[in-house]
Amino acid sequence: MTGRDLKLHILYGVPCVGKSTTAIALAHGAGIRTVVQTDYLREVQRLYVAQDDVPALRKVTHSAWELYGPPTRHNIVRGFVAHVEAVAPAVGTVVAKLTSDGLDAVIEGAHFYGPVIRDLQQANRGANIRATLLVTRTANELRCRITRKLDARADGAVDKLWRTRLPILLAIQRFLIADARTYGIPVRTAYEWRDRVAL
Repeated sequence: MTGRDLKLHILYGVPCVGKSTTAIALAHGAGIRTVVQTDYLREVQRLYVAQDDVPALRKVTHSAWELYGPPTRHNIVRGFVAHVEAVAPAVGTVVAKLTSDGLDAVIEGAHFYGPVIRDLQQANRGANIRATLLVTRTANELRCRITRKLDARADGAVDKLWRTRLPILLAIQRFLIADARTYGIPVRTAYEWRDRVAL
C-alpha cells in the first residue's frame, strides 16, 4: 500500500450516537483491521500526565465545563474544547504511527472537532483522513440511545451520568454541528451513514 492509498476514517460525536457500532461495521465491511477508540487513549494519558498540568484530562467531554463554572453554553463548549485539546496529542501520535505504518484504520470517539481534524490532516498528508460527525436528530432519540446503551452495560459498570447530562450532551452536539459545517465535515446519523456506505 502506498501512502496516498492510506485511509483513516474518523467517526466522532457525543456519547451514544452510534460511533462504536458504526466503526466496527465499517472496519468489518472494508476489511480494516484497526479500530482505535479515543477513550482508551485518554485513559493511558491519565497515567502519565499530572492532573495539575492538564486539569481537563481528568474530566470527560460532558463534565469539563465544571472547571469553568456553571453549565452555561459558553462553559460547556469551553470545557469540551479543553478536554478535546487535552486528548489531541495522544490522537495525533496514534494517527502519525498509523500513517507511517501505512495501515488503514477507523478512529472513533468524542475527542474531535474541526481544528483537531484539520491539524491531523495537515500533519499527515500521506493519509486520506475522512471525518464524519455522527448525531441524533432529536433529543428523544439520544435519550433512547442512552437508555439502550446503559441497559446493555454489565452490572457494576461506572455510571457515565449520560441521562442526567442530556442537556449538556445536546449543547455539545449543537456546537459540533455548527463547527462541522464551518469545516465542511459531513453530519449524519449513524443510520444515514451506514446506509450511505451500504454496510
